[in-house]
Amino acid sequence: MQSLLKRIQCISRNEKGFTLVELIVVVAIIAILTAVLLPKLLGYTDNARESRAKGDLASMKSVIEAYAASEGNGKYPADADAAKTLLAAHGINTPTDPWGNPYNYAASTNQDSYIIISFGRDGAQKGNDDMYVTESISPTKDTGNTAAAPSGGTLQPIK
Repeated sequence: MQSLLKRIQCISRNEKGFTLVELIVVVAIIAILTAVLLPKLLGYTDNARESRAKGDLASMKSVIEAYAASEGNGKYPADADAAKTLLAAHGINTPTDPWGNPYNYAASTNQDSYIIISFGRDGAQKGNDDMYVTESISPTKDTGNTAAAPSGGTLQPIK
């Protein structure tokens, strides 16, 4: 029994752990790496959201253009409710943009043009990150605040 006790004491004396200084150095290195990499990763998140919004807009454009070509006799849905019904019938239910805001729709008075807009991260119309699609423009980012409802149309959220 004595020899077993001596062996345990001998083994426990030879084991060493990390000192407090070593642990602080490791934590400091991790903090520095996080501070350097975090801004770059957030940029990728914004790019991914913009890409998703453009993809959503392209999908909605395809559905609306197909409707106008086949069932609508060249006319686009008159308002956001009609657009929502049409989109839902094609598997696009309650469309919200990647920032959680509803997409907005407007058609001209005679229904020969339309626009679908995402107001982007800030959720405000005429922001510098709005994205939109029309019958003649592919999904694009509106950096010049040029996106507006067609003549006689009023932007309404697709809810």
